[in-house]
Amino acid sequence: MTLPVLASQPPSIAFYYNQIDSVRELMNYDRVVVTPGLITEKQIDTLHKANTRVYAYLSAGEYDGATLPPSLQTHSPLINTNWQSHVMDLTAPAWQNYLLGEAASIMEKGFDGMFLDTLDSYTLFAITHSQRQKQEEGLVSILTALHNAPSQPTLIFNRGFDVLTKLPFKPAAVVAESLYHQYDPKDKRYQTVPSQDTTWLTQRLNEVKALDIEVIVIDYIPGSERTKQIAAAQRLLKEGYTPYVSDGMLYEFGVSTVVPVAKRVLGFYDGQMDSFTTSQCHRMLAMPIEYNGYVPDCVDIRTTDFSRLDITRYAGIALWVEEQTYQQVPTVQPWLHRILGQRPILFINALPNDQGLLNKLGIQSVGEMTGNITQKTGKNWTKNHYPATFSQFEPHQAWAPNQLAVSSLISFADEHGKEATMLFKAPWGGAIVSPFPVLSLANDTETWIVDPFRLLDETLQLPSIPAADATTESGLRILTAHIDGDGFPSKGWFPGKPYTAKVLLDHVFSHYPLPQTVSIIEGEIGKRGLYPEQSPAMERIARDIFKLPNVEIASHTFSHPFFWDHSKVIKKKQYGDHLPIPGYTVDYNNEIITTANYINNQLAPKGKKVELILWSGKADPTERILKIAEEANLLNVNGGNTYVVRGKNSFTQVSATIVWYPDAVQVYAPVLNENLYTNLWTEHHDGYGRAVETFEILGSPRRLKTISIYYHMYSGAYPASLNGLKNVYDWAMKQPTTPLYLSEYAKRARTLYETGIAKTLNGDWLITSSGVKSIRLPNELGYPTTTSQIAGWNKGPDGRYLILTSPRTRLTTSQQQEKGIRLQSVNGQLLKWEQQGNTISWSVYSHMPLTMTLAGVSQCQRQSGDRVTIRRTVEQRQLREPIAIITTNKTGVISGTLRCSAS
Repeated sequence: MTLPVLASQPPSIAFYYNQIDSVRELMNYDRVVVTPGLITEKQIDTLHKANTRVYAYLSAGEYDGATLPPSLQTHSPLINTNWQSHVMDLTAPAWQNYLLGEAASIMEKGFDGMFLDTLDSYTLFAITHSQRQKQEEGLVSILTALHNAPSQPTLIFNRGFDVLTKLPFKPAAVVAESLYHQYDPKDKRYQTVPSQDTTWLTQRLNEVKALDIEVIVIDYIPGSERTKQIAAAQRLLKEGYTPYVSDGMLYEFGVSTVVPVAKRVLGFYDGQMDSFTTSQCHRMLAMPIEYNGYVPDCVDIRTTDFSRLDITRYAGIALWVEEQTYQQVPTVQPWLHRILGQRPILFINALPNDQGLLNKLGIQSVGEMTGNITQKTGKNWTKNHYPATFSQFEPHQAWAPNQLAVSSLISFADEHGKEATMLFKAPWGGAIVSPFPVLSLANDTETWIVDPFRLLDETLQLPSIPAADATTESGLRILTAHIDGDGFPSKGWFPGKPYTAKVLLDHVFSHYPLPQTVSIIEGEIGKRGLYPEQSPAMERIARDIFKLPNVEIASHTFSHPFFWDHSKVIKKKQYGDHLPIPGYTVDYNNEIITTANYINNQLAPKGKKVELILWSGKADPTERILKIAEEANLLNVNGGNTYVVRGKNSFTQVSATIVWYPDAVQVYAPVLNENLYTNLWTEHHDGYGRAVETFEILGSPRRLKTISIYYHMYSGAYPASLNGLKNVYDWAMKQPTTPLYLSEYAKRARTLYETGIAKTLNGDWLITSSGVKSIRLPNELGYPTTTSQIAGWNKGPDGRYLILTSPRTRLTTSQQQEKGIRLQSVNGQLLKWEQQGNTISWSVYSHMPLTMTLAGVSQCQRQSGDRVTIRRTVEQRQLREPIAIITTNKTGVISGTLRCSAS
């Protein structure tokens, strides 16, 4: 693995010994040192995809368990009281064998190397020269054996100054702690290192530098003092050290040659009222949060340990709970007292009831509003939204600001002149109270009564950052098409009454060359299912579909379970639990794995296999069920709530991209299927044609979703439904898009939250991706400069969509667009883009005939590779820059070399 070096700086490093729920912060660093028992092999693999090397902590001089194993009990001369660990005799064969065994187990998990700590602990008991000499000989033996281990681990030492020249090899680096800033674990105090200690340690580190070994210095400053951390890191770097400055326990994400950007937003819901996926935090807030490039971190307020919350990793905090929740969870309000002002906070629906906290917020109760209530201020907030409703027969609690710094953005008054604020903005964040911000309607739907994007912008004021994006590929909006297998046995209203699947095979799958993902339900077409007599005929159609070159194979389960999460109480089951297959009880391994094997063995042509499972019914799998699919190497899609059309376009029905769990990820369908457009097939059989409205609404002024054509086999039942479907395909074919298989989209979407955003010490952006290929640069951040490590960018409705070429990208920006050649867009997946002066070596994998646009060029000529047509440059009106359009009818992998002149 090649590590990038930013502006001649050493590769960054982090030492992180806390629990690891996600590696989205750790991937900001080139190297990370972690506790081996607190990271999974999956997380290590994700870090490797981001080009981050992973080192395991191993204590070479002390045993840090509570009780020594029997084999080691006679080999510990004393206990290190600072950490309550056992200092070991390094000459003992039992200890040496123990370490080699631990190292072998560690390296089997996929680590790149080890960080060897406590190398100098023997000095706590080895007093005489002879004793020290023997311990050093033992240490040399241990280190040499580790270096020569079959896994060939890269080794980083913590000190070990006295044995460096006695080793037959050099470690990759030597670490020293507390050169200028130290932490006392007993007193839990940070303090400055005495000058004489700094002088001594500096001399020893200079000796290490003289051996041409990298020196890493860990200094201790809490994350709440980020500015001091940065200044300390800059000083260390200037003095020739690789810096890492963090908290005393190494539980936070500190500063190295990069400064991680806090990109999580902490959201609270009440687990007694909602689950994670049904909470307003996930259903309402997650989408606008992730659009801004941040990660929604929704947690149950009742199970949160507030004493362990590290708020330095959060950019903001939102609480969407009832007033009674504040009363029933006694730890939350004291915590809010302590952290108020450290991170922006948004209270939604209800305010806390602690009077001291309300005083600190600058908000007071002013009684109740009664009778007829009308809006007084803030009508620009509620314009074009459903009006807030107040019952004339119930009193409504009234709140008002009582500090000048707290402003009222929306207010109402009753018929007696009592005025109340519904939306507050304050230096600490803001609050919006019931009946705002979401109204429940009589038809069992919900609607925002303010703009959720504006609400977050005004209150949480999240800084603009490069936003990880799953809507776009190579500068163009992604286009996918996927089909659930429901209705395969149904007969179409066409001559000869063909199966609906045959109708779609003839009129859609074969007719449109777009990549399409098609699934079947084994219980509908297989011999184990409902129609064994018809199975041979249906299986033949399925084989004909799956052998099409533009069709990807998916499973839609065995029995089509209508409910996956049985922890939820379902009052009405219109269709039962699953298809009525005689004698069958739902078995999730059968639904996921056995059916995939059936398709692979009985229906799939040679060289193809099931790539993903499309969830059925409510599409609400639990983390445990998702993990079954992941362990079977199956991607997954479906679920979510995204459905908007003109006249019904509230963002309450626009879901987040994914449901993220530590062990698995569910990828939502970007847009829901034709059932919504036909009112469950009770009207307007051609209603799916309105999906075009959905794609337009979700494409501008913000690009929130891909163009995602999604329907069932029974869309081939009626001439009207088929025509509505074809109208959508015809529209999509005319759009400038990058068509992808659904599995290709899913690979990007599932990594959306596992994208790192950091700043280098000299202020450049650093973007680290484990799968996302596109970054949206908000307009306020300007233009990428020509020194940025990207292939190019394309202007979108809401910013500039950057085209990434590697997992780690250094980005610089300017408020003025610089001249230079760049890739503007290509309708395929960029595999290679190497630009040296006027020569460009490129490679693209495209499912459609290639169209590639270069901007900032006066002319281009093909030097080598596939034959392409280069249209003469034209003037682009919007950007006022010349472009060259390169095309070929070839699909698949297309590559070549161009020589272009800049305009």
